Amino acid sequence: MKSSWIRKVLIALLALAVALAAALAWLVFTFDANAYKGLAIDWVKTHRDRTLAINGPVRLSAFPRLSVQLSDVSLSEKGSADEFAALNQVSLSVNLLPLLRKQVEVDRVSARGLRMVYRRDAQGRANIDDLLDKPSDPAAGEARDAEGKALRLDIQGLALDDLRLSVRDEMTKVSGEVSLRSLKAGRLADGIESPVELDAQLALKSPPVQGRLTGNTQLTMDLPTRAFKLRDTQLTWLGDAPGVRELDVKLQGSLAVNGKEETLQADDLELQLGGKLGATKLSGSRLGIKTLRLDPTQKHFALEKVQLQLAGTQAGHPLALSLDWPALTVKGATLSGSALSGHLSLDGPQAVKGSFQSAAPAGSFEEVKVPAFEARLSGRSGPREFSGTLRADLLLRLVAKSLALDGLKGQWKIQEPSLQPLALDVQGRAEASAQTAQWGLSGDINGNPFQTDGRLGFNDTPVSLHLNANFKALDLNRLLPGKPAPAPGGASTPAGGPATGVIDLSALNALQGQFAVRVGALSHETYRVSDAAIDATLHSGVLRASRVSGRAWGGTLDATLVADARNQRIAVKGTAQGVDIQALLKDVARKDLLEGTGRVAVDLEAAGRTVNDMKSRLQGSASLQLRDGAVKGFNLARALRQARAAAALNQDARQTAAQTEKTDFSELNASFAVRDGVARNSDLALKSPFLRVGGDGSIDIARNRIDYTVRATVAETSKGQDGAELAALKGVTVPVKLTGPLEAVEWTIQWSAVAANILKSEVGSRLQDKLKEKLGERMGGTPAPDAPADAASSAPARPKDVLKEKLLKELFKRN
Repeated sequence: MKSSWIRKVLIALLALAVALAAALAWLVFTFDANAYKGLAIDWVKTHRDRTLAINGPVRLSAFPRLSVQLSDVSLSEKGSADEFAALNQVSLSVNLLPLLRKQVEVDRVSARGLRMVYRRDAQGRANIDDLLDKPSDPAAGEARDAEGKALRLDIQGLALDDLRLSVRDEMTKVSGEVSLRSLKAGRLADGIESPVELDAQLALKSPPVQGRLTGNTQLTMDLPTRAFKLRDTQLTWLGDAPGVRELDVKLQGSLAVNGKEETLQADDLELQLGGKLGATKLSGSRLGIKTLRLDPTQKHFALEKVQLQLAGTQAGHPLALSLDWPALTVKGATLSGSALSGHLSLDGPQAVKGSFQSAAPAGSFEEVKVPAFEARLSGRSGPREFSGTLRADLLLRLVAKSLALDGLKGQWKIQEPSLQPLALDVQGRAEASAQTAQWGLSGDINGNPFQTDGRLGFNDTPVSLHLNANFKALDLNRLLPGKPAPAPGGASTPAGGPATGVIDLSALNALQGQFAVRVGALSHETYRVSDAAIDATLHSGVLRASRVSGRAWGGTLDATLVADARNQRIAVKGTAQGVDIQALLKDVARKDLLEGTGRVAVDLEAAGRTVNDMKSRLQGSASLQLRDGAVKGFNLARALRQARAAAALNQDARQTAAQTEKTDFSELNASFAVRDGVARNSDLALKSPFLRVGGDGSIDIARNRIDYTVRATVAETSKGQDGAELAALKGVTVPVKLTGPLEAVEWTIQWSAVAANILKSEVGSRLQDKLKEKLGERMGGTPAPDAPADAASSAPARPKDVLKEKLLKELFKRN
């Protein structure tokens, strides 16, 4: 009876198994997954506003594993027909029985031919945001079962081939393409070590990174604690990075990171480095760390056998740098360790010799102090030589991840042909991290005391600089070389000198920031400026000085300045009040043309790559208002007093400018419109006790020439010597032509044009009546007493010529 019962139960179980197997077989062979394509496409369109296309067949199997395979799949961008992702083939299989235990065991994941586009704007909005769930509770992002327990992930194998990601991230300024040639891994599960092989290619435009990353490791992970451990790692990078070509990096050793506890552990870590940085080539360089431990929770940090060996060449000459730090152990407030030491050497035309060392460290986990750090350097670079010593206490802040130089003291001597020998003493403090560097320093350079503080931002693009500098006195004559001695025979500067020098503003593209400079007394050659102040900003290659002020040439200066590297352009706008114009012109333009005190205003801009380009493209305006001065080079009043020497006034008188001559004035006003390097004026107004002067013309700044006509009118006369001559010209306008180079202006009094003006003057009016009477007698037939004997046989004189001749003679007979 008993065996009969057991047999019946077994038969029933067998029948049930057959029925279940038949049901599964019927499900597999009759279920058409392709019939649900439309449902998936509609769901994606409705809930994600994207277009899903599944052009290949959908294959589904349920035993012994639940697996699905898709091919020729594409997904559009949100709200657009543009392609977001495309996939040639993907397959996924899941073990059924672990699902009953609330576990996800993926047998194998494989994908091939994935193309994906990632975009993120400057505000952080990405084109994948709608595909990601972003719950307010970070833990809610984990997959959980109905009881709230996190589901376990277990992948038996992973194979990814030919995956390409196109990136344009405006927030991080990263753009380019990342290609994953292959990624193969064994079992991926928490606490299970798995072999991983990687072959990836980077082709980034920003930052410019090109190269290939290959290698293998043993990976152990723990997703709940975000912990990853790499053992027996062998990674190689071959390619280019910003500023470095032919980069060859090999990393080996063991590395462990725990994201939840923020711990780091490394053992037998070795980094081999090679590459080209400009003229520097590294080969056989190595950084080795026997042990590295960092545990902020336990306030524990340890280093053992840190050795750095840089080897290579600089422009073909040997280069070597070594650093040795045997041990450092910190736990809480307890610290022990050894001193560090190292050497630096470079041979060749650019030779450097140096050494550095320290005392044993002290301090705590919050701040490791390496006291009495001292570096000594000396070297040469062609004709340049330098030597010096730097001393400071190094402060290593592990939590803040920064390094500070406290109690910094430095003494340097520099021999630079383009400068005078420099002696620099500096003291203060500096601190740097991976993101920023900041300092507060004071010192003296060749007897010029200074103070400066500032900040550098390395994460900014380009690097940002905020600088404040204060000099009690800055005598550039102690720093810059003096003017070269004149050539024998007084030869001038040859062509191609400063006037044709290149102006390169491209360095403004390398920085951005804010600058404030104050100088109590600034000196350079003949320049003397007190209370000098400059406030400026630099952004996108444009330097804007909103304040350039000071006291110079007996007055005050106030200006703004713009230097634009994008357009190779310089613009200046400002005024000088109460200045000595003679001193200003001598210092700024190297010209001695004017005397007087008053106001000068300019609003000028120019563009070009040389000084001559700038001069020929100068645009803008300028104006002068001067008092109690003189125009140098010609004495106009004296020239007019000597008018008797111009015989019949039908010959122009020429005279080259001489520095001993000048035309005094009580008031001078003029404005200039500058176009294409030529300054034009039409409103000259010069007043003196005897003269009123106007004029118009141009000054070619690029060619250093003048073409100007001065019109002088005698207003009042003195009763002293030569006063009669001026009295005879009272009210008469005498034109004077100024031509030639500014260094040797030629003045031409156009006496030939004076006669017509005299006829219109008050003097001409009085004389004209008298001459008409005389002309009438002559025209009546009586020869003039002084007429030649054959006058009757010659052609009759024109009344206009006779009038001119008699008028001028009468004019110069007076008194």
